[in-house]
Parts: sequence; structure tokens; C-alpha cells
Amino acid sequence: MPVLPGAEPYRHEGGEVGVLLCHGFTGSPQSLRPWAEYLAARGLTVSLPLLPGHGTRWQDMQLTTWH
Repeated sequence: MPVLPGAEPYRHEGGEVGVLLCHGFTGSPQSLRPWAEYLAARGLTVSLPLLPGHGTRWQDMQLTTWH
């Protein structure tokens, strides 16, 4: 499924210290992107993944289980 504009995952390779940001249920990386960019600008390694079933269509969420 194509990802909605702005909902793409974000990754930045910075220093030895890393931060994993996880968006909320029914959310997408878009909601945490400003934090990710803020931390990356300060030299941290940042990972902000797109969780399965998120950031596309609501029907995709219906197919995603906790497994």
C-alpha cells in the first residue's frame, strides 16, 4: 500500500546515542517528525518507523493484529 504523504518513516544516522520514537495507535510518523528532526539536528541517531497498518488506509489497520 502506498504511504500517505507525510506519513513516511524517518531515520537519521547521528552519534552513538540513539532515540527510537514510536507514534501512537492510529497515528503515523508525521505526528513525531518535528521531534525526530529536532533530535537529529542535535547529533543523535533517530529512528521513527511506520508501524504496520498505519499511514495508509483505514482498511489496512483492520488487517493488522498485535502479532
